[in-house]
Amino acid sequence: MFAGAPDRWYDEPATLVAAAAQAQRLLRSDVYSVNVTGPFSRHLAAARDAAEVCAALKLAEPRRVLAETLDAALHQLGERAVIVLDCPSPRGLLGPSAEAGFDELDDVAAGLLEVIRAVADRPIGGLQVTCDTVSGPDADEVDVWSSLLAAAGHYGWITAVRLDGVTSPDQVDTATPGDLLLLSRVAADALPDDPRYGGGLPPALWADTAEAARLAEAAAKRRFRFGEIPADAPPETVVARIVALGEAAW
Repeated sequence: MFAGAPDRWYDEPATLVAAAAQAQRLLRSDVYSVNVTGPFSRHLAAARDAAEVCAALKLAEPRRVLAETLDAALHQLGERAVIVLDCPSPRGLLGPSAEAGFDELDDVAAGLLEVIRAVADRPIGGLQVTCDTVSGPDADEVDVWSSLLAAAGHYGWITAVRLDGVTSPDQVDTATPGDLLLLSRVAADALPDDPRYGGGLPPALWADTAEAARLAEAAAKRRFRFGEIPADAPPETVVARIVALGEAAW
């Protein structure tokens, strides 16, 4: 459905959430994240600098779609999972050729904060800031998260920082803010023995290999697991891994 055109999911919030609800019956995730900028994706793709990103984030129609998507998620999934907002790190919204100093990053963070505030009256459980900077964020990137994380704290939400560019815990500054640190590309046996760290479900775990089975066995021993299933993962293998992790719906 909508293969090759993922942005079309945001034309049909009810369809998106209905599909997520079907998947949830199998995956039984404790958390379901709603992408804050998903409905803005077409407009953000054309943005060339911080000013154009901020202008896109002010558009009324994508904000309406975000609110509808969040309401549908809360209605269909709210009793089965904690609903959180997934917000990209401001740097992730700026192209590689864009000016990306602290001031520009801060402007984008302010634009994201406006979007979040517009839906903050819902029973949201948390805010996840997703950073895909290779080897982790620099000081400027971390600094501009402060307004986003502070707002989440004000609303009583748990905060998490997802570091998709990190492949080893050694790349993570222990002073990185957030209640939780999510390492989607780190195997369970490489994670620190620290309840703040979630991970153990890297992309390699969802392959049909002996090494993947070993990764799943290690992940099954952790209570706090985090990861993302690759879009091209074989469905049969996904089911097998869910069973191995003790998360099958049956």
